[in-house]
Amino acid sequence: MLLYLRCLLVILPALYSMNAESYDSDRLFTLCVLVQLGIASWTRRMPERWMLLWLVLDIGYGAWVSERYDGLMYAAHMAPMLVYLPEASFRFAWPMALLHAVLLNAALWDRPLSAIVTANLMFAVIGLLLLQLRRAMRSKAEIELLYDELRYKHIELNEARSQLVEYAQKIEEISQLAERNRISRDIHDELGHKLIRLKMMMDAAIRIWADRPEQGIRMAESVRDQLAESMELLRSTVRKMKPEEGAMRSYSLTRLIEEIGNEQGVDVAYSIEGVPYALYPSLDFILYRNAQEAVTNAIRHGAATAVNITLRYEPNRVLMTVANNGAVPEEDRPWGLGLRGMKERVELVGGELDIRRQPSFAVTTVLPTYRHPA
Repeated sequence: MLLYLRCLLVILPALYSMNAESYDSDRLFTLCVLVQLGIASWTRRMPERWMLLWLVLDIGYGAWVSERYDGLMYAAHMAPMLVYLPEASFRFAWPMALLHAVLLNAALWDRPLSAIVTANLMFAVIGLLLLQLRRAMRSKAEIELLYDELRYKHIELNEARSQLVEYAQKIEEISQLAERNRISRDIHDELGHKLIRLKMMMDAAIRIWADRPEQGIRMAESVRDQLAESMELLRSTVRKMKPEEGAMRSYSLTRLIEEIGNEQGVDVAYSIEGVPYALYPSLDFILYRNAQEAVTNAIRHGAATAVNITLRYEPNRVLMTVANNGAVPEEDRPWGLGLRGMKERVELVGGELDIRRQPSFAVTTVLPTYRHPA
């Protein structure tokens, strides 16, 4: 575009000058204009190391044409400004502009004062416009650089999030494996040995029962007592495998509903769709916190009196929708800290947060469950 503008800045003054002035040789004038157009078209193709020298040649040739031919050829002399002023990476813009202004006034020194003033005003106006274009292009380059950095950081964040989810899964699997190994060792070392010993005692009691019934009875009673101890050991192991009720209910939606109903006096309905299955503790925590935040916002900002929580289980994801009968916020209203926190928690594990305003205000948390196929 700048190349086309530069060519027009040479052609239009040349056409006007040819019609308004009378030159000794129109052919020579046309040849000079064509040379100036050729220099303009070759400027963009010049290697960077020759650019400075080529621009000096361009400005010097334009000054010679302006000095030799009257009319508006001084306007064509300003065409090189479209090369060195908008280019943000060109380091010699100011020295080149100073040289340009000096040569322009030197070429017009014998012209009327009105022509000199007009040429300098035109030079200043074009220069200011091109400087604004230079700033805009520099800002555009900075914005593109920031956008590239932001996109790179976003890719890094997605990779880190995926690694975090994978790491959490591995940690949980390793922890479960270690706990299973510990429990299996306990059963094998304690309960297994006891059961083998009891079997041997029962076999011995059966063999001596006919000849020595009293001793057989004592052995049977001993087996009974040790079986009771083994049953107690088995119950203790099962209790270790099952977490405490308080730990299981720490982030329970049922407990949340009970607390809200007792403290706020709000009617909270809870329903489950699909076939429930166990979730990772981190997903239980996100569901609990998002439900807590959504209900709190419904009561505080929407003055809701009824809240409906729906938990839907799908094969590879779980969806929790919290709807209320409170006031619906405006669409252009910015998100508060609560909604932004919910969105950050969800996106950290690769989920989504969806907001619906009709028929009632509802917030849906969508979490991938990362279940392995059976």
